[in-house]
Amino acid sequence: MSPVLRTLAFTALYVVATVAGRLTVLDATNLSLVWPAAGVAAIWFLVQHGSVWRALDAAALSVVTVVVNYVTGASLPLTAFFVVANLVQAELFVQLYRRWLPHLWGGGGDRTLSRLTDLWRIVGTALLSTTCGALVGPTGVWVVSGAYSWSATAVWMTRNTVSIMLVGVLGIRLGQYLSGPHRSGVWTRLRAGLRAEYLVVVALSSATYGMVFGFPHDLPLAFLLLVMTVWAGIRLRTGFVIAHDAVFGTVAVLFTLHGTGPFAAIPSNAARALVAQLFVGIIAVVGLTLALGRDERDELIGVLRGAQEAATGQARLMSTIVDSMSDGLTVVDGQGRLLLSNPAVRDLLGTGKPGSSGLCHLDGTPVDPADMPHRRALAGEDVRDLDVLVRDSDVPDGRILRISSTALPGERDGHRYAVTVFHDVTAERRHRDELASFAGVVAHDLLNPLTTVEGWAEAVAELFEDAPVTPLTTEAAGGLTRIRRAATHMRNLINDLLAYTTARDATIAAEPVRLDRVLDDIATARIDQAQSNDRPVPVFDLRADVVVHADPVLLRQLLDNLISNSIKYTGPDVEPRISVVCEPVDGRVAVHISDNGIGIPTGQHESIFDNFHRAHRSGGYAGTGLGLGICKRIVERHGGTIVATDNPSGTGSRFTFTLPAEGGTILEATQAEPVQRAVTRPAVAPRITLEPAGPAEPPEPAVPVAAPGGVPAVPAERFDHAARLVLDYLHRHMPLAFWAVTRVENGRQTYLYLDADNGYGLHQGGSHPWEDSLCVHMAAGRAPTVALDAQSVPEYARAGVNDLITIGTYAGAVISDTDGSLFGAICGLDPQARTGDPRMAAAESQLALLGQLLTAVLAADRAADDARHDLLVERLAAAETDWLTGLPNARAWDRLLEEAVTRYDRLADPTTVLWLDVQPQSTVDKIRPPDAYRLAAAAAARRALRDRDVLARIDDDRFGILLHCTASDARTIAARLRIELETAGVVGIIETHHWQLTPAMAP
Repeated sequence: MSPVLRTLAFTALYVVATVAGRLTVLDATNLSLVWPAAGVAAIWFLVQHGSVWRALDAAALSVVTVVVNYVTGASLPLTAFFVVANLVQAELFVQLYRRWLPHLWGGGGDRTLSRLTDLWRIVGTALLSTTCGALVGPTGVWVVSGAYSWSATAVWMTRNTVSIMLVGVLGIRLGQYLSGPHRSGVWTRLRAGLRAEYLVVVALSSATYGMVFGFPHDLPLAFLLLVMTVWAGIRLRTGFVIAHDAVFGTVAVLFTLHGTGPFAAIPSNAARALVAQLFVGIIAVVGLTLALGRDERDELIGVLRGAQEAATGQARLMSTIVDSMSDGLTVVDGQGRLLLSNPAVRDLLGTGKPGSSGLCHLDGTPVDPADMPHRRALAGEDVRDLDVLVRDSDVPDGRILRISSTALPGERDGHRYAVTVFHDVTAERRHRDELASFAGVVAHDLLNPLTTVEGWAEAVAELFEDAPVTPLTTEAAGGLTRIRRAATHMRNLINDLLAYTTARDATIAAEPVRLDRVLDDIATARIDQAQSNDRPVPVFDLRADVVVHADPVLLRQLLDNLISNSIKYTGPDVEPRISVVCEPVDGRVAVHISDNGIGIPTGQHESIFDNFHRAHRSGGYAGTGLGLGICKRIVERHGGTIVATDNPSGTGSRFTFTLPAEGGTILEATQAEPVQRAVTRPAVAPRITLEPAGPAEPPEPAVPVAAPGGVPAVPAERFDHAARLVLDYLHRHMPLAFWAVTRVENGRQTYLYLDADNGYGLHQGGSHPWEDSLCVHMAAGRAPTVALDAQSVPEYARAGVNDLITIGTYAGAVISDTDGSLFGAICGLDPQARTGDPRMAAAESQLALLGQLLTAVLAADRAADDARHDLLVERLAAAETDWLTGLPNARAWDRLLEEAVTRYDRLADPTTVLWLDVQPQSTVDKIRPPDAYRLAAAAAARRALRDRDVLARIDDDRFGILLHCTASDARTIAARLRIELETAGVVGIIETHHWQLTPAMAP
């Protein structure tokens, strides 16, 4: 209906209401007993609030008020006061209603009257507006008549308040019904018994009101009317209660006007009008209070029922996700009481539980209960990648597990809990050991032909000493020098491989050994070597007058490696100072070797013991990266441990290791080295719930895949699998049209996983600026995690993404990366506001748990990725290296690139590839041989890169660099590379390729 037609319709209705009111004028005060026009005017102005014809509405109301009042006996000055009073009263009602009840129909929302708070706000709005009207209307009567009547003022306020409340509530209910979807057949859908109850209430109400008001008597029967109102309010629909109050309130007023009923006997007109209106108002308030209270109770019951169903579904989802993980997962409190566990943890630990004596250090000693990962996590420690040995009656061969544990926020039943993830690294360890054995065999077999090459190279060199110097002989001598240098490098590598194999596989012949004598021999040899090479002579402080129970050959190799490292990694022109101190510790001997060298880079104190790891690649220090790995292997075979720390006395490093004391027994770590055995899981895994429950359906199995290069992999894509399970659950249990798992990187929010048919036309890989999203406010804590009416939240309403898509409801949860930074978010959207939907009642708590779950799965996934990458690098270093530079060659580069692509497709980690094309040596450097020029380029690149960066030689003059960092960090590294190349006198062209997903949010 157009605004003008609505104005005409309300004008006609207002004429009827005004005439009816004027017919109830009681006396010379010109005040009516009832004034339904007040309620009609309030609804009229509420409906027409946004109309451009509001001035026409005010004019129509004014004309009707003047004409009707003047015709029915009011003077023109008095009608003018009535016009002003009605306009002020109606307009103030509209303003207060829209301010206090914006969610209801007429106030800007679409909800119906259903809460007690809404009723009291309507009553308060009606009372305030009629009070302002009473300041004008009765005052006009006083001005015209010369006498002010307080009783007339009370009648004005009471009748108008009751009229606005009754007619207003009826109009609001009717307007919401007409503007919303109609539900036909409401009466026929009621149960037969309930339909009969409606008819009985109508019949008894008619009889009761007729008896109380229609027949003269002196009996106090008015209480029966309240009984009928209470019956209707408790049992029947709210719409019926409103109609019941309005109809029978009108009946009471009509009987009173006719001079019958309990109120007709009141002699004072004003008192009679006041009592009659109060009766009607009280009946209406009592009925609506009971009806709305019942509606609220039913809504709360529905919400609780929905929350219970959601919690059940959540438990089922958690069970499915946790049970499908190949890694073990537990949630344990500080006393070791299990709140949650999955079948995998029982397979990995056997019958032992986290916290039992089944967990041991790698040297075979049991883990102290106070040092259990979950207790350390609850104490505030960040427990990551802790390797332990499992010994249990059900796991006789032993198994090595890598454990990460994180404390969960908050408490449950007065206890704090930690989530712990167990990852089996036995196969990876075995593969690494097999690789080392293979390298030892190959190294041994290569020594003979290498000796032949060195012998012939030396013989040819002697021939060139007596040959005349010509350009041809000079070039040949240069090539021969490179051959001898390469042979020396290869011999060092082979010797290290043989030493590592010996340290790993040779039988230990332990005996009492004087540690001071071994150290004296090594120190003397190092001093002689420094003097003969004209280098700074090391100074030794040896306090090791102890006897240990060890293999003398392996012990000498251990001490020689550590001391030679201390001397090698000393700054230029610095006198090396090495201190060796011993002390007894629990039946063992702890040896501390301290130096004043250049120290260990931050974050590498554990990784320096990995095979082929070099902490100072760019410092010009030679080596293969196996020395400290050999030391670790020797110590572990003697049942001890070795750690590296910064020197507490100053600059440099300190290595501390333990050995059996004299008379001790060596428990080799190899004796406890686990042997992989088949793991058989039950066909149906028990459910993981917070309360006892029956069996659940079997979880979806994870699909094992092979990592690049044939490296054995754990079941891959755990985060991908868990993310899709989470999305499937959310789609089935929450009414939002769109759910996605997103990644935040480089200032953009990217959709990692979502359904193709998601209602918004968004696709996997699409992205938009992070600052334009709703999730940025959720993650920063500036806005709620669940907004059933997103546009009512200022931060969400101002988000730039609203320009692209329609968002009525938003829900989200944070996913954190392993370092605690923001990885991404679970994001849910819907074009409609889902206010009042019971399926969203528990959304906030469910999403928080799902975000924590994906955070834990992501940490396990990254740990597995890192392990596979390290294993692949070790394998490639042994078999796929460039003959000149020792870098990965083209085949190794392809395999490393394939691994990076797989990881990028799953997690969208920022990745950059740099291509370095070295300009041909003949055009820029006519002095250095070509190979020396290429070696200088490789060395410059090493100095510019970080330890985790990958550098490979693809072709003669082409190098590839793989960086896992942001685009800005990649630009910094490229700039550093240019400086290093310029310093080395190498000319090269650097090309940069940043990997990125679709940069636009394209529907």
